[in-house]
Amino acid sequence: MRHLLSVAAAVLLSACAQQAPVKLYSGPELPMSQVVVVQVPDTLEILDINGQPAPDANRMTGNDLRELQLEPGEYRINAYFENGYDIGGGLSHEIIRTRSATFSIDGQSGDIWLLDFVAPANLQEAQAMEENFSGAAVNTRTGQRVATVPGPAYVSLLGQMLGSGTQAVGDSTTGIAPLNAQAAGQVAAPAAVAAVPVPSQAATPQQTLPATDATLSTLKQLYLMLSPQSREDFINWAAK
Repeated sequence: MRHLLSVAAAVLLSACAQQAPVKLYSGPELPMSQVVVVQVPDTLEILDINGQPAPDANRMTGNDLRELQLEPGEYRINAYFENGYDIGGGLSHEIIRTRSATFSIDGQSGDIWLLDFVAPANLQEAQAMEENFSGAAVNTRTGQRVATVPGPAYVSLLGQMLGSGTQAVGDSTTGIAPLNAQAAGQVAAPAAVAAVPVPSQAATPQQTLPATDATLSTLKQLYLMLSPQSREDFINWAAK
């Protein structure tokens, strides 16, 4: 009986540790043979994909590779290394967060790409690569390796909300399109814009925040930073 319980517990823990694939494209779910899978090590965080923040890409449920599912096409993935290290035998710890590197992918249907890099063995090695993090995007089917180029500095979601970031915060429900699809949309945009009246300053902002728990937590943190008078003003404004 104990043996059966041990086996059942091991199977349950194994299932919990597995990462659920993260769908980052819009529209109905496609079969695996028609998508591009990007494998992300657990110490890599995605800053943005094709200039669009993707908070769902950093969802973690275990110490394993995260799998991102995208439509076939070209992508520029800005990712950075982040990990914590014990200091003084665990009395304290230090978080190392590097500058990002840009991983370039030209994915075909059924491809599996790995964001590869040499992981630091200790705190000193991690500190040494804070400003020069690099790696390669590897096509696991063909063996092709595409070296990274230096990416932008890390900007938190809070920083983007306060205007210190340069990227637009997109709606995660619309999905992330390949670069060639974005370029095609930009060509057709002028005709559509010409038929729309210029919005006033009081119109709804064009940028929206992703509807995630991380966004809600950030808004709560911003509210707590306000003075009592500012909180009252905010509540009055929200009630209008």
